[in-house]
Formats: sequence, structure tokens, C-alpha cells
Amino acid sequence: MNIEDNKALARRMQADVWNEGNVDAIDDLLAEDFVQHSPWEPSELRGRDEFKRQIRDFHAAFPDLHGTVDDIVAEGDTVANRFTMHATHRGEFMGVEPTGNEIELVGTIFARVEDGRIAERWVVDHVLGFLEQLGTVSER
Repeated sequence: MNIEDNKALARRMQADVWNEGNVDAIDDLLAEDFVQHSPWEPSELRGRDEFKRQIRDFHAAFPDLHGTVDDIVAEGDTVANRFTMHATHRGEFMGVEPTGNEIELVGTIFARVEDGRIAERWVVDHVLGFLEQLGTVSER
């Protein structure tokens, strides 16, 4: 795959998986032995099935979740994108009952592509800001 194909793969992750909640697309987009490193629990997520569970959990809690890829760059087998997601907290999430709060989550993802699929991702989200918006922690 070339750099533009790798960028398209990252964009499809946002559009098809995160925005649409299409967990079936994960089989086409992620390597079988996929690994994700992130500030969320679990901090190291392994395999397509665990990632599908994470997507389902997010969509159950935030059914109107929608995000954009704000910037994207790629070099070699690595794609980096900066994203912004918006959603309304409508279902239980990480033990927090629905608040009805509108949230914005911003972050950056670095993905390593191998044989046309994402093999590994490093996610850096503004988790503290996200939790503040849910009302689970305060600024001070």
C-alpha cells in the first residue's frame, strides 16, 4: 500500500467504524493480531473482538457519536491523525449513568499499517477533559 492508501484506511476507521458503528468493517481494516495502546481501560487492547466490544460500548453510551479527522499525515507504514468527536451521554459508560451531557473528545492516533490493515494504534486522548464533561471529575 502507498501513503494515500494508508490515509484512506485511517479515514475509513473514523467514518465506518466510529461514526457508523459498523463493527463488521473492523475485519477489513484491522490485522488479526491488532493491538491498541490508549489511556482507556484496557490500556492495551488486543484483537479485533476486543476492539469491536469497545466500539459497541461507546455507541451504547453515545449513540449519536460523530467525529472528524481534522488533520492526517503519513510516512512509510505510519499514519497519524488528529480527530475531534462529539456525542451525547445517553447510556452507562465506565460505571457512569447517563448524564445527558454533550461531550467533545479530541486526540491523536498513530497507526502502523501492515499488509493493508492497521496492525497497531497508539491513541492519545484528552481523557481528563472528557471525564470533566461527563461530570465525573472536576477541574479542581
